[in-house]
Amino acid sequence: MAAGEWAWLCPAQAGPLGAFLGVRLGGFSRATPLWAEPWVERWVVADERRRRAEQLLTEGAVGAAARAYSQALRAAAAAMTPAGPSPWEAAMTLKAELHAQLALCQLRLGLPVAAVANAGKALQLRPQHLEARYRRGVAAAATGDLDAATEDLREVLRAEPSHARAGRELRRVREAARQRDAGLARRLGRLFA
Repeated sequence: MAAGEWAWLCPAQAGPLGAFLGVRLGGFSRATPLWAEPWVERWVVADERRRRAEQLLTEGAVGAAARAYSQALRAAAAAMTPAGPSPWEAAMTLKAELHAQLALCQLRLGLPVAAVANAGKALQLRPQHLEARYRRGVAAAATGDLDAATEDLREVLRAEPSHARAGRELRRVREAARQRDAGLARRLGRLFA
């Protein structure tokens, strides 16, 4: 609807021949920009958007969850320049988690290059974040960077030897690297034969 337009509404309880209600939109009120909010409110907004994104991801709405994680990251970025003291360590943890979760969504959406970038940002903020490192390894394998994938997956298994998904993925990446190397050897053999 645009300002000045009319809409006719019929309440569901009124039945098929129920009374209609005419509504005319006078205008829209302007929302306060996020950066004009007090910095504490910005963190509240970032956390609310994070919770909404988690709910969407749980429900299987991966695209909507990715958008919600992006919005939460923007709100967290706006909260990083407070006029007063900042909960710095909590902020870094939240941003790292948001980047790692966004990488998960991007993997599920088939966007491995973006997933590598977001997992890398999470690792810049928290280098010990194992799930971000695992996701970066999986995304790197999907882009064809098998060496980077092997390095990340080995690092995950060094930190947590019982990480079953990393073990399976590392075996898959090693097999793909072996096949790549065998193909290269065959092509070189034909070149010099």
